[in-house]
Amino acid sequence: MAAPLETLLLQVRCLSLSSTRRLLVRCNSALVRSSPVNPRVLPGQSALLSSHVQTFCTTTTRWAEEAKEESTETTEKKQEDAEESQQEDTSLDEDIERRQKWMEMYNSCLPGYGQVFDGIPYNQLPVIHVFANWNNTHATCTDSTGKILAQTTCGKEGFKNAKKATSVAAEVTGQSIATKALDLGITNVRLVLRGIGPGRQPIVKGVQMGGVNIVSITDGTRFSATGPRPRKARRI
Repeated sequence: MAAPLETLLLQVRCLSLSSTRRLLVRCNSALVRSSPVNPRVLPGQSALLSSHVQTFCTTTTRWAEEAKEESTETTEKKQEDAEESQQEDTSLDEDIERRQKWMEMYNSCLPGYGQVFDGIPYNQLPVIHVFANWNNTHATCTDSTGKILAQTTCGKEGFKNAKKATSVAAEVTGQSIATKALDLGITNVRLVLRGIGPGRQPIVKGVQMGGVNIVSITDGTRFSATGPRPRKARRI
């Protein structure tokens, strides 16, 4: 009969290494006979150690560490994206401020800038745009932002064909656009001329006759710095 387990364990301290190994084998066999079967004991695992040490798996821990690393990388990426979007917003705000400063500098160079007409600043006055071409004269009244309020042409005033290009037609068109502006409560306007048609001067006179105060006259005729393409060379 095998010795009790407590007695065998007490004898381990005073034995040599080889004797200790033999004693541990005896303890292991005695423990296996005296203890019930442990379902967690793996093949080749000592029963003496199995009662004190339990098996564990590191896969879950490794997956948790990988998930933690992925979440950390995702968080860092989100932070980088947020910083980039913030920088883009900052650059956009800087562009808007730069454009506003440029527009202020441009408007400050215009005649009448800073003046007030009947409580309305110069840069907020309505504008009458005139386009005088060789066959017709167009007049459009807009606010300071470019929103169309009223418009008319020589053709709309009843002139047909070649009569649209006369000075009388342009003068009547000027009176008509001035009347429409007065109906909208507009008394002070800026006048912008474009084109070199025959109705260029008469329409200014018509606007004055219509009772509208012209604060300034601006020539916005478009032109090319290099001119049109020259004719082909003559061939003999």
